[in-house]
Amino acid sequence: MGTGRARRTPWRWPRVLALAVLLLGGVTFANIRLHGESRGHEVTRSQLSELNMLLHEESSLQWKTLADRNSPVRVGRELGTIRARERAILDTLTGVADLRRQIAEYHDVLDQELGLLGVGKTAEALALERRETDPRFARLNIALQRLEDEAVAAADQANDIADLALMVAMAAAVTAIGFLLFRFEREHRATQRANEELLLQQQLALDTLAENEALVRHQASHDPLTGLPNRRALTELLEAEDGHRALLLVDLDDFKPVNDRLGHAAGDELLIGVAGRLVAAAGAEDTVVRLGGDEFAVVVAGGDAEVATHVAERIVAAVGTPFDIAGAEVCVGASVGVAVGDGTADGAQLLREADRAMYHVKQSGKGGYEVHCGQRLAAA
Repeated sequence: MGTGRARRTPWRWPRVLALAVLLLGGVTFANIRLHGESRGHEVTRSQLSELNMLLHEESSLQWKTLADRNSPVRVGRELGTIRARERAILDTLTGVADLRRQIAEYHDVLDQELGLLGVGKTAEALALERRETDPRFARLNIALQRLEDEAVAAADQANDIADLALMVAMAAAVTAIGFLLFRFEREHRATQRANEELLLQQQLALDTLAENEALVRHQASHDPLTGLPNRRALTELLEAEDGHRALLLVDLDDFKPVNDRLGHAAGDELLIGVAGRLVAAAGAEDTVVRLGGDEFAVVVAGGDAEVATHVAERIVAAVGTPFDIAGAEVCVGASVGVAVGDGTADGAQLLREADRAMYHVKQSGKGGYEVHCGQRLAAA
């Protein structure tokens, strides 16, 4: 159900927008029609007002025969023109059957009055006017005024409904658009937060990958037991272009008996202790390396024979000090071979020279150091 809701949600607000557009279009169309009806009612009111004026003018023509005895024909023509205009107005109006009847009856009485005036029966014409013409004309005026008022009221009502509908539609559209904007802004912020979270996760993944790569590189170039650089790191270090350095190869003396007697765990503890003492004996810029087993190396950066021998002396002394391993005192020694680079020797050559010197120390009784070229400088 959650998935279905997620699929339907994106369509909800576009539908609201479409509804708002349709509402505005419908109200606009209705507004145009209502204003058109209002104009139609205004035209009706204007025509009714004109019809009232024509009836007044028609009534006044009756007495022109008294003022000018020679104008009956002209009065008749004018009367015909007025009535033609009245009929034209009545033909454009709807729902005025009663008004047509009243006007027809008024015309009949008016024609009788005009006939009496035409033959000089003024007194009878006046009596007819008081008895029939004036009351009918008064009722016509009332009917016309009522129709005019109804037309004005209908026009005002149409305008009011059109304006109200437009205002309601505009309010609804503004509300819908406001909700849409709020929804879009909320979705935008949610998307932005999701993107930021995704970027954060990607960055965390990249950091984790970088840490893993760094860990792999570290594990590839370091000894897992002592944490010292391994033989691979030594090879890379010796392949550097700078030949002004000294290399010390350190081989532990009597390590195997300790390992056999106390066990491999004690042997590992002893190797870790030796590594710590080698680091302490070497200089701050020197590199201590575990080659494997009980073999170590120290690269003395920029070191000459004198500096290298001082480091070798400290190493022999430090390793020769007894260790406390597994509750027992353990004594081992260190045979150190020293090779000093002159700026031209490569790493492989230094390694061979240091190995030769260290082997010579082993053959000479262990526990000391020797610099390559066979010159025995010191022995433990």
